[in-house]
Amino acid sequence: MEVNSVAYNTVAGNTQGTKKSTTVSKDDFLKILVTQLKYQNPLEPQKPEEFLTQLSQLTQVEQLQNMASALETMKKSMEQSNISQWISTVGKKMNVASSNLSRGDVVYIKPEADFDEVILTKTNLVTGSKEAVTFKKGDPLVYKHEGDDAVAISVTAIKSNKAIGCKTDVYRVIAGVNIEQGIPLLVAGNGDTYTTDKIKEIQ
Repeated sequence: MEVNSVAYNTVAGNTQGTKKSTTVSKDDFLKILVTQLKYQNPLEPQKPEEFLTQLSQLTQVEQLQNMASALETMKKSMEQSNISQWISTVGKKMNVASSNLSRGDVVYIKPEADFDEVILTKTNLVTGSKEAVTFKKGDPLVYKHEGDDAVAISVTAIKSNKAIGCKTDVYRVIAGVNIEQGIPLLVAGNGDTYTTDKIKEIQ
């Protein structure tokens, strides 16, 4: 029995009005069925097979509602599990495309060709001051930022007084996790945030 809108009156004659809905709950369906049986024409009573068909439809409505409820519960459970997993990453390091560093962040430097030295220039994001860190050939090409202020970095390799390009892998400490509309955002030490699709690796 397909029901899109139902209009009914009470026995006393008080009009309840028209109830319009795009969905019918099992309770609504049962009320409609009971009302239909209560006020059916005694000279033309409802046939048993019609009644059974309506009961079958009631069962289908209930099953669909139970299924929808189970799916919603599963969805919430998965979201909470996913969020818990990201919260457990606090204190670890995330590999992201960034030139900003805060305390504890690490940069791995990879010159694109042979070099004599590598110069990493730090610009303090609070004071604007600059500082250069020089790596000679044979030195470990790894820099860990220990300062309290966040910095922006640029890296250049030098060979025979000519600049050579460098690639960098930046690993930032995960200082916290924000949840916005169910989506986790990982927070670096200076407040920079990264969506999970921007994170290449966590270690």
